[in-house]
Amino acid sequence: MNRVAPFILFMVLACAACRAQEQSNAKTNYSFVTLQYDFGRTSPANTYFPETKPFQGVEISLGKTNFLNDVAWAKELHFPRTGISFSYNDFGNEDKIGKAVSIIPFLDFSILNRWTKRADLNIGLGASYFDVIYDVNTNNTNQAISTHITWAFRSNLRYDLWQFKNGKSQLVLGYYHNSNGHVRLPNYGLNTFLLGLNTEFNFNKSEASSLDIETPSNIEKSNRQTYFSYRFGLGQNVLTKYDTNKREVYTVSASLGRIKNKTFKYGVGMYYRFYESYYNYIQNDGELVAEMYPELKQNPIGNSSSFGIFTDGEVLLNHLGIEMQIGLNFYKPFYKVDWKLNKGKIISDGSYQLGKLDWYYNVKHLISSRLGLKYYAFDNNKAPVHNLFLGAFINANLGQADFTELGLGYVFCPSSKKR
Repeated sequence: MNRVAPFILFMVLACAACRAQEQSNAKTNYSFVTLQYDFGRTSPANTYFPETKPFQGVEISLGKTNFLNDVAWAKELHFPRTGISFSYNDFGNEDKIGKAVSIIPFLDFSILNRWTKRADLNIGLGASYFDVIYDVNTNNTNQAISTHITWAFRSNLRYDLWQFKNGKSQLVLGYYHNSNGHVRLPNYGLNTFLLGLNTEFNFNKSEASSLDIETPSNIEKSNRQTYFSYRFGLGQNVLTKYDTNKREVYTVSASLGRIKNKTFKYGVGMYYRFYESYYNYIQNDGELVAEMYPELKQNPIGNSSSFGIFTDGEVLLNHLGIEMQIGLNFYKPFYKVDWKLNKGKIISDGSYQLGKLDWYYNVKHLISSRLGLKYYAFDNNKAPVHNLFLGAFINANLGQADFTELGLGYVFCPSSKKR
């Protein structure tokens, strides 16, 4: 099944890598454009997945360095490069899997500085458009992608082969993931492993005068803010792969925590979610409710809901935020029906066997996770007292996509303190 865990894992590793690296002594700001050719293999997503030729892709990126003393996040993250990439990808089967166009904002960190100055890690999260998707009648062997628009995640480890006056060429080892976040099933997702050759050209160079590259831990005083946040969200998912109608998921959450140096935001909170697909199944007296769980009909609204608590972390980049969250579901009574329906299979005698409520069910029932991008109305580098944000998120049960969500939120931060 599709997994969100690779997203979270790579984001956490990237943040850890950038925090652990030695400082860069470079003091030249510049813009850059890169051209990358990728060659690799897409893993089969399901049984009877279509045969594929090697993956091929072309990626163009635009970006810049961030050696700026007055931008808190740049100093906290040891001055990563930022930008946006555009790619065209051929998955090796034009008729059954098709081609995709992706737009992905990215962060680029220098890594392994203790051993080499040639390596960097480029990670990004964005969106893709596929021209061919799953169809139960004409394309049922491709159960990886069932919507034209999907989430897209890229992680590229690059190593400098040679440098020239205004650029360099690099060898690339990459990972590319696409999935729709449970908006429609089936959604096994595509995982592609690739090798590439990247060529970078630099322009608009300028000296970053009097750049203070002192690490934040050595700064005499660090900035702390307390925050209170409220979010309202509207998501979509489907109950099973046989359901073609998307249903809404209504969410609300409240949280509080601290913001360190206008960059690292961490806190705890609670959430409530209402699943319209669950409610409809109960109201329509679905087969499993009628035969196995008739008690769900006694309170259809409550039994279509979930409550939980969470802890989250966020990296603030001026107007942008990258949020990661993990939580506990204290109450989600309909999930046992969801599990039985979606973990079922056809057995040798042709009958349908429902999924079993095993230990894995108990773990996934308990643990929730979340990853998303936010855009803030006001620049977080200015430590505003009031802020609003729009966000796009993928929510999961442990690592399996649950629903995709658009959210609107408010953040209140009392006056910051230095210590």
